Parts: sequence; structure tokens; C-alpha cells
Amino acid sequence: MQELYERSLMEASLINIRQGSRATPDKLATSSAHSTGMDFDALEMDRFTGFHTLSQEMIELIVRVREASSDIEFVTDDTEQVARQFRQVTTQLQEGLTRSRMVPFSEIAERLPRAVRDISLKYGKQVELLIEGQETLIDKMLLQQLYDPMTHLVNNSITHGIETPEKRTATGKSSGGKVTIRAFYQGNQTVIAVNDDGAGIDTDVVMTKAIQKGLITVAEARKMSPQDAYTLLFHPGFSTKDQADEYAGRGVGMDVVQTSLNEIRGTISTDSTLGKGTTFTIRLPLTLSICKALCCLSDKAQIAFPMDGVEDTLDISPSNVIANQEGQSCISWRDSLLPFRPLKELLACNRRIGRGNLYGGSREDDLMSIVVLRSADTLIAVQVDQVLGEQEIVIKQLEGPAPKPVGITGATVMGDGRIMPIADVLELIDLSMGRLQRQGGASLWTSTVAPVLLETPDHQTEPMVLIVDDSITVRELLSMTFDKAGYRVEQARDGQEAWDKLRDGLPCDLIFCDIEMPRMDGLELLSRMQKDPHLSQLPIAMLTSRGADRHRQMAVQLGARGYFTKPYVEEALLDGAQRMLNGEVLVAVKSLA
Repeated sequence: MQELYERSLMEASLINIRQGSRATPDKLATSSAHSTGMDFDALEMDRFTGFHTLSQEMIELIVRVREASSDIEFVTDDTEQVARQFRQVTTQLQEGLTRSRMVPFSEIAERLPRAVRDISLKYGKQVELLIEGQETLIDKMLLQQLYDPMTHLVNNSITHGIETPEKRTATGKSSGGKVTIRAFYQGNQTVIAVNDDGAGIDTDVVMTKAIQKGLITVAEARKMSPQDAYTLLFHPGFSTKDQADEYAGRGVGMDVVQTSLNEIRGTISTDSTLGKGTTFTIRLPLTLSICKALCCLSDKAQIAFPMDGVEDTLDISPSNVIANQEGQSCISWRDSLLPFRPLKELLACNRRIGRGNLYGGSREDDLMSIVVLRSADTLIAVQVDQVLGEQEIVIKQLEGPAPKPVGITGATVMGDGRIMPIADVLELIDLSMGRLQRQGGASLWTSTVAPVLLETPDHQTEPMVLIVDDSITVRELLSMTFDKAGYRVEQARDGQEAWDKLRDGLPCDLIFCDIEMPRMDGLELLSRMQKDPHLSQLPIAMLTSRGADRHRQMAVQLGARGYFTKPYVEEALLDGAQRMLNGEVLVAVKSLA
């Protein structure tokens, strides 16, 4: 602007000089006379016009805006610095609150030696208990639930694992056995490992007992891996001992361990070598109240997966979903095949969406979002609509008379007040593997009852109209018009947002759409809807300021059933909407010249 301002002054001076050289002395004196009475030629005094005055005002305005921008940037930097300090303080406060809930592992570890001594005397065995990581801090709520599982695991190691001194000596071992308990942190989990140097787990004996109890068949036993055999140990009522006594053979020890750990979102894995010993590894979240979670969008609703159960996230093409030898859907992941299930198949809830802002989360590309879930050594892949990101959440336990839905462990309150359920990774894996059915108390979650369709007349008495316009004023005015007439209204800023919502299942009976919009205009939206078999019969009317016949006929040929121009008459608009809902076509098709 400054360069243009100065160049215009120079050009004006040159023009005046050229005109002055051809003018008579009388005209020159008259044209160059100054208000003071002095005579100046074009080079001695600039001639200003209204353009220069306006340009000067604009230059000064730009300078003031630049100064204001600098001030705003300074305030913004200062605000960001305060925000960083605030985040540091809140993080320290949160860590302090979390530490205040922590107690050392030694609180339950100190009670274990006596139990070891009593059981060892009962069975005539020599057992030494070693405890490592007693200073490891564990959430008090977790620790209270850990005592029974730890007692049962130590009991199991002595009664089933450690051999008698005579047998150990015969196999070349020392007469006294060792049970080692280690507590440590691994990533965002607390790990407790219970190891013994005993005889190990004979999988043949385990499977034989399971066949005798009718838990598995002979054919199933032949296909079972060692890890599958280890899972039988946690079945209610299962024991490898023929006679029950005070400490073993009742079939309740390992079942109690599994049940107690499930209540605190813990997992247990088994690793054993015949003749050398067995290790039970317990994995627990750092705290029960606060955890990091992966937030996802599935079936038009948000859901969170605790990060201690998330192994990986990836985007794949639908063509990468393959079938294994059993015909199950799988995906290839890290040189292995993972069972694959859409999350909405595992969690099929009969619910009704009230607001359309939950729609539009589907991906525009042809990729699927996959979350790989882990529980102990079991991995599955679940498909979600979209991965939103990781955030720290406060877990609220589900309490009250309402039954807990299968696959959901709790909920959290989002910053905007919405409730987001938290997935139970263990139950999701059991659902995927067929070990758990959606039945009993979770009557709202069922795989046999189809979800309630929003288009069902019993549940939807008011027609839904979608308003597509880049002007918020037009959208709000149209929304008020249709709302007063008894319609349900949803809005979209442009054709792209409307297309995302329609593809994502927005229940819609009628569309009023502008033509000229950013990202995707109304004609392109019409064209896409015509190619989609699910949307091609949806009535759509154009509401635009373009009244030319060419625009009208192009819209009609692309499938528009109505064409209205702005400014519109409310009565005509509502009458046209009702007629289109009744199946009428308000505009005729003509050939384009």
C-alpha cells in the first residue's frame, strides 16, 4: 500500500509536468497556484487526491492493526506461559494425590511368611520365601484386593509345585524349595510375579482331569496348546488333586485368584517348565481411579479403552481382512493372525441418538481403524469408526440397581459433561472368543435383538430435515421455520459435512441444500447421493440465490425434487417440503441447451 501510494504521487507529478509543458504560461500559473498564493510546479509540490487520503487512512489502519497484533501476540505468549505453569501445578497435584493413595507392597508381603511356614509344616516340605520389591508402591484399593490372590498363589506353589525333600534330592535339586515374589513397575502397569522352582505343571495331567470333569472333550484336548491347558486351572471347581484337604483339592483357589483380579482390572498369565518350576505373573493398573485411556468413536458414540489393555492401533484396508482355517475373520499383525471383530458387534446396545453431532465420524477414505487389545497372552483386533486420541480420565464405577453391561467396566465424565463408557478389555476378549455371552443381568446388551432403527414409525413421529448451507444465518432461520412447523432439524455447514453425516447413518427424511458452498457444493452432493443406492431416493430440494434456468435444470437432472430461490417465502417452503415428503416432484426435467 505504501509503494502504491508513493508511485501514484510520482505518476501524478509526471503527468502534471507533461501537461504543463504543453500549457500556456497563464494556464500553468493558474493550475499550479497554491492556497498561500505561491506558485509551485509539479516537482516542487505533490498534488493529492481523494485516493491519497483514503490510502493514507488505510496505511495508518494497517499500522495500528499490526501494533494490536503484536500486543495480542505478547498477551498470548504470556497466557501460554501461565497455562504451562498451571498444567505443571495440576500435574504435580494429581501425582501427589495419586501418591497419597499408594502404600508399599510390604503391607501384604509381611503377612505371607507365616502362611508359608504353616503350609510347609503341614506337607512336610522345606520352603524358603524370598520377596523382592517390597518398597513398590501400589494403590491402596488394589492392595486390599491382592491379599487373597497372593495367599492362594503361594499356597498353590507349595502344595502343587514344590516337591518333598526326598523327591527333590532324587532329581538332583536341593532339599529346600524356593518361592520368589517380585513386585515392580513395567510401563503403566504394576507387575507381581510369583515363581517357584518346583515340578512345574504337567499339561497332560491337567487335560486328563479336565476330560474327567467334562470341561473338554478328547478331540479338544488334542488341539490345545500349553497356554490353553493353563487356563483350565482357573476354571471353578477344577483341581489336579484327587483328595481335598485344608489347603488343596477343593478347586476354589485359582478361581478366587481370577475373580479377585477381574474386579480390579488385573490379569494373570502362567508360564511353566516341567521339572523346573512355574511362574504366575499378575499385571495391575497403577491406580483404579485415574488412568490413561484411548478414546475412540464406535457406532456413533465415544468409548474409552484403558491403555494398559491397548497393544497397538493401525489403519488397514478392508481387503486385508482374511479368513483363517476355521473361517474366522483375521488380520495380519506382526507376522501373526489376530481374530478380528467390529466393536459394535460385541457391544450391540438398543439406544436412540438424540443429536446429530454424533454423526459424521466415518472416515472418507477406504481404511478401517483397528485397535489391538491384549489380556495376558491373548490378543484380538477390534474395528472402531475412528480413533480420537489418548487422554487421562477419572474412572467412575457403575453402582446402583441397574445391571452392569457386559463389556463395560465403568464410565467417565468428559469436560463438556457427556458420559463416556470405559470398555472392559477382559470381557471384550471373552466375548470375542465365545467364552462369555451377552445374557443375564446385561439385558440391554444383546446379540439376538437387532438395534432399534430410528426410522421406525413407533419411535419417530416427526420428520427429520437436514439444512445444508454455508451461512449460519440462513441455517438458523430455516431451522426455526421447520422447528415451528413440527420438524426435527439437523444442520450441516457444507456439502462435505452433510455427506459425512448421511454416510454415517443420520436418519433423514428431507434435505434443503444450497448450491454454492466451500469444500463440496450442492451439485456435487446431489451427484454423490444419486450414486449411493441408500441415498438416491432421499428427497432433496435446492435453496439458492441462483435463479438461472441452467442451474435449475442441472440440479433437476442430478436428482433434485425441488428448487427454491432466495429470498424465500416460508409458506411456499413448508408446502413444498410436505409435498416432497408425500412423494411429489416439484420440478420437471428439461434438456440442457
